[in-house]
Amino acid sequence: MRKLWVIVLLIGVVGAGWWMIAGAKDRDDPLNQFDAFVYSENGILYSFELTSKKGKVKGTFHKREIIEDDRGEPVLEDNEFPLIGEATEEATYEFHVDEDGSMVTYHATFSNETLFVKREGEEESLPYKPVDEKELDEYVKTIQAELQVANEELENKEYERLNKFFSEFTSVYGYLYAEEDVPFQLFMEVDEANFEGDVTVSLLMMDDSGDRYEEREYELNGITDGHILELYTIVDGKEVKLEGNFHGDASSFDLSFWTTDKLLTFHAVTEQEFNHSRQTPR
Repeated sequence: MRKLWVIVLLIGVVGAGWWMIAGAKDRDDPLNQFDAFVYSENGILYSFELTSKKGKVKGTFHKREIIEDDRGEPVLEDNEFPLIGEATEEATYEFHVDEDGSMVTYHATFSNETLFVKREGEEESLPYKPVDEKELDEYVKTIQAELQVANEELENKEYERLNKFFSEFTSVYGYLYAEEDVPFQLFMEVDEANFEGDVTVSLLMMDDSGDRYEEREYELNGITDGHILELYTIVDGKEVKLEGNFHGDASSFDLSFWTTDKLLTFHAVTEQEFNHSRQTPR
């Protein structure tokens, strides 16, 4: 019985010693000494968050990037990819990153405290700086600040575009639709348009398709942002919607019309051009 207790004690001592050695080795692994490793280039922030135990590596690879969404507005995209890996030799590793179902291998090695990482198939190794959690937060705050600047620049550009558009839109004498093989002309005069996009338009329809020449007037209300144009009016007691889009500026636009299935193109005209068109026989 005494021998048995001695054997158990020896096993415990050996096991504890092995655990302490293994634990010390894990603590000495440079992957475990920092919260993350970061690399920033051209507005993109890359980071590895890694832990190593008994030569096996687990962690996450982040790619934070400012991109344009479907509306053309800048947003911060944060792609997070899980990874596994292993130490191939001292201070040298191989990471396998699951990038949306595609397994990509990275080779990494330390030089001093910098982790140099090379994506398999590429020639250049990129230097990833070791950081703690607070320093990582500063990197994230920096790219968030870049996003704010990008949004402010976009807002300024949009303000300038809208200011230019509405200045031109309200200074035009009117918009004319006229084609030689069509027995009517349409003339639109902008009565009011504000920066919020509200529009009031007077429409004159000059129709020479019947037994006699006839003019009809309509009041249209709607909205525009300098890209799209939506107008509403009443025709024969029913509300009718006209919709279309501008051709890049306030000089012309396409618009649907209740007498046809195709879009009609309206061009900005001067008073002289309008009067000349009105006097030209159809």
